[in-house]
Amino acid sequence: MTLYTRRQIVVLLILLAIAGLGLAIGHWRRARPDAADYLEQLDRAPAPSSSLTAPRSGDGTASPTSSEPEPRRSRRRKEPRESERPQGLPTDVPADTIDLNRATTVELAQLPGIGPALARRIVDTRDAEGPFARIADLGRVRGMSARKAEKLRAFVTIAE
Repeated sequence: MTLYTRRQIVVLLILLAIAGLGLAIGHWRRARPDAADYLEQLDRAPAPSSSLTAPRSGDGTASPTSSEPEPRRSRRRKEPRESERPQGLPTDVPADTIDLNRATTVELAQLPGIGPALARRIVDTRDAEGPFARIADLGRVRGMSARKAEKLRAFVTIAE
């Protein structure tokens, strides 16, 4: 006497395979956030203009139709301009760079994208595992992606 029929076992195996694939994809996305972001940007490419565009309102902007959401704008630029300050930069960020191996939690929390909890984890990781040899070593801090570490490159330094 079997507990499940052959058909039920096949369905269960398919569900397990789908769940395993979902876990594998999630792991891949966490391990390679830059590649995952690049693939998402491919899906968000602007639609080609056609003669069936939405009518424009008086201020010159296109009004989105109710059945079609407005496409997301790309958050990533190819080359940052040197004269431009990064978006989301707090006004109290010091003009000079902060040394990652000497910075306090308060100083780190003033950086863009770094909150008090992440600043505390950076200091704890530095104390537990030793000083950072390069800025990319921020990746060993839980919650710090390679993308966020790259954004901080203009604001932090590693003293010799």
